[in-house]
Amino acid sequence: MNNFYFYLSKFLAPLANFTNLLFISALVLLLIYKNKNKFFLNMIKFNIVLIIIISFFPIGKLGLKFLEKDYINNLPIENLENIIVLAGSENLNATDLTNKLNLNASSERLIESAVLLNRFKNSRIFYVGGNGYIIKNKLSEVLVAKKFYTQLNIDLDRIIFIGNTRNTIENLKEIQKLNINNENSILITSAFHMKRSLMIAKKFNLNLVPHAVDFRSISNKSLINSYQSFSISANLTNFDLFLREIIGIIAFKILI
Repeated sequence: MNNFYFYLSKFLAPLANFTNLLFISALVLLLIYKNKNKFFLNMIKFNIVLIIIISFFPIGKLGLKFLEKDYINNLPIENLENIIVLAGSENLNATDLTNKLNLNASSERLIESAVLLNRFKNSRIFYVGGNGYIIKNKLSEVLVAKKFYTQLNIDLDRIIFIGNTRNTIENLKEIQKLNINNENSILITSAFHMKRSLMIAKKFNLNLVPHAVDFRSISNKSLINSYQSFSISANLTNFDLFLREIIGIIAFKILI
């Protein structure tokens, strides 16, 4: 079942990209127009109008706010023992091509774990990741993460790397095997990804305290400042993130 979930998620991921949907809609519209099929023409027109609305209004940001709102304030941390970090910060292709450390927009996952490790001297990091691509890269997320911690002169003996996983379900299934439920453990991941991660953790009877980073929807901009930073690409990107998470949540509830 886990393999089926993995391949299904990889198949659905491109469909959650509205830029791709716009291209597909335009192509189908062109093909259908020749056959004069009125029903399908109206369907495609509706789809294009929907994409335009999503492009010009912050619907994706509102969706991300729904996913992130419960994790704005992290719970106070005392006697922290285990820092569980989900992979996703690493830019594998750029790191491989440049032979330099390259992170992406979720780099706060790694940064926050390093901060907490220095703050709590008896703590340890469980870094969980691998390579989620069907066709594997030369580098894995673990190797890039090791590069990050090494460049910060962090003692790698305090970090346990788990690098044979492909998705969040497999990540947390590996954590379940460690039997650390009676210890003080936090889970670090992006705020928009935390809701799904905790659902999966609960399924595996893991009692993890959420420690969200990488917020995408938080803003106190005025209306004028929001207008100045208006971006169609940002609206589409936010909606892509929201749609991927919703698809992941629905797939998890149905299949697992």
